[in-house]
Amino acid sequence: MTNRSRELARHQEVVDAIGKGWFQDGSHFYPLLAQFEDTDAGGIVYHANYVNYAERGRTAMLRCLGVEMNDLVERDEAIVITSINVQFKKPSLMGDALLVETTPQQLGASRLQLRQVVMGTAGDIRATLDVEGAFVSQNKPIRVPADVRERLHEHMPSRSTGLQDQQ
Repeated sequence: MTNRSRELARHQEVVDAIGKGWFQDGSHFYPLLAQFEDTDAGGIVYHANYVNYAERGRTAMLRCLGVEMNDLVERDEAIVITSINVQFKKPSLMGDALLVETTPQQLGASRLQLRQVVMGTAGDIRATLDVEGAFVSQNKPIRVPADVRERLHEHMPSRSTGLQDQQ
């Protein structure tokens, strides 16, 4: 192993946090930094980017569970967003360190409902998103794949903390 390889390996935990985030107290957290490209001329994060941030958080949550989007695509399965309700609370600025908190609310036969919160690292809420996604194959609804359901059960909050499973 070269010196460079050893140095890069030392940073694997940071790389994993950036790519996957982490679970804590029944929620998944994904860190990001508001970039110049995310902002308007005044340096304020453009409102539509909160939807992008939430997408990154959802994808990272699945990745952290061991569900890769590429694998779903190879199986001709996908999650399509059927509903998003966004409430904006406080603006984010270029350079702000942000966290996307993703908490499952309900897991149905073919649907997953999530509450996502975009916040500053001090916990100040910038936006909340209520999101519903449906599992599909060939553009038709399917049941939540068994492996995905199992991983959600294994790593997500129990019924007592909000995740309701309806089969």
